[in-house]
Amino acid sequence: MTGPMGFEWRRPLSRFDPGWWGGLGDRRTVLVVVGSPELGQPVLDTARLASTDPRLRVLLTTLPGPSDAAVDALLRDAGTVPLSWREARSGDFALVVAAGLAPGRWPSAPLIVFPWKGMERAVHLAGRKIHGGPVVLACAHEVDRPLLHETGATTEAVVVGDSVHDRIVASLPFRDFYRRALGVGRHRRLVVVALPAAGAANRCGGLRRGSGTLAHRLLTELPPEGFQVLGLHEPGTLPSPSSPSAADLRNGLGLLPLEADWRAALVAADWIIGAPGAVTRYGTITGVPVMLTDAPPRATGISSAAASYGVRLVAHRPVLEQLTEAVAQWRPDHAQTVVRGITSEPGRFDRAVRRTMYRLLRLPQPATIPVAEPVSPPFRIECPADRPIDV
Repeated sequence: MTGPMGFEWRRPLSRFDPGWWGGLGDRRTVLVVVGSPELGQPVLDTARLASTDPRLRVLLTTLPGPSDAAVDALLRDAGTVPLSWREARSGDFALVVAAGLAPGRWPSAPLIVFPWKGMERAVHLAGRKIHGGPVVLACAHEVDRPLLHETGATTEAVVVGDSVHDRIVASLPFRDFYRRALGVGRHRRLVVVALPAAGAANRCGGLRRGSGTLAHRLLTELPPEGFQVLGLHEPGTLPSPSSPSAADLRNGLGLLPLEADWRAALVAADWIIGAPGAVTRYGTITGVPVMLTDAPPRATGISSAAASYGVRLVAHRPVLEQLTEAVAQWRPDHAQTVVRGITSEPGRFDRAVRRTMYRLLRLPQPATIPVAEPVSPPFRIECPADRPIDV
C-alpha cells in the first residue's frame, strides 16, 4: 500500500490493529513520541521502518506543548489516531522512540532519543532521570557522541546518521515534482526564506532597506512574474507571532504549514535565504545557492561551519542583483565542509537505526535492506489579494 514514490505508510499506524499477526512471543509494541512537527521527522522515519514488520505494532503520541495542533494534524495525515500523553506514559511498551524529552514519568522501556543540536543537547538529555530503562542517544555525527563519563552507566551513545540528510538526498531526483506541487511555473524561480523564530534577534532584521521583514523586501524587489517566495519556519523553533504578516500573504508570499514536510521545499528551491540554522545548513545538500542574512555566531559546531559557504545577503544592495551574482559565483563544493559536518554516516540512517531498534527489541531483523525514501510532496498556504485573512 504505497504510492508510486513510496510516500504513504506501508501499513496504517493506528491505535488498534486487528490484523496484527506474528507469533505471541514475537509481538512487540513500539511507542513513537513526537514533540514537534520538525523535530519529529527522525522518529517518524523510524516509525516507517518499524511499520513494515508485522511483528511490530506502532503507536504514536504527542508531547504536551505549543505545537500540539500541528503535530496532531501531521499524525492524522499519516493515517493514525495518536494516543494522549497521559495514556501513553502509563502503557506497556517494548521500545520508546523520541526526539526530545518531557519531565515526569515515562514508560519503563528501552528509549531511543534523537538529539537535535549535537553533543550539548545529548549530554543534557542523558542527565535527565526520566525512567529506569536503558537510554540510547542516536547521534548524527561522530563529534556529537558524548564521552562515557558524560552519559552514565545506563546510557549508550551510537552514531546512526541523519535521516533529514538521507531523505533530502533521496528526494533530489524529484525536484521538478516538488516544484509542481508548490505551483512554481516553468519560467519562475523559487526563493525559500527561513522565517525568524519567536524571540530571535537577527542583526540584519529585514535587511533594513525600506521597512518590513526580509520576506516583505523580497516580495517588493523581486518581479512576481519571474519569482515566487516561500516562507519556511525554522525547524525546531516556535514561529514568531509577527512573521509572516497578513500583508505579505496578500502580496504573494507562500507559507509552508508547520505540519508539512519542510525538506521538500529545500529540494524545490532555486535560492535558500536565512540566518544560520537548520534551513540554511540542510540547504547546502541541494546544491543551490545558500545566502545568509546574518553572520554565524563565534561558537563551535553547526553555526561556525556555516561560515565556510560565506554567501552573504547585505542590506545596501538590491536583492535581485545579489541573487544573480550568487548563481554565477556559487559552487556546490563551497559548502562541502557544512555538508560533511551534518553526519559522519551519510546514507546509513535506516540501517543503523533499524539495527539498534531490533537489538533493543531482542528480535532478528527482517531480511530486507532498508533505503531512504523521497519525502512527501509539500503544500503551501497562500491568500489571494481579493480574499480576507484572519490574523
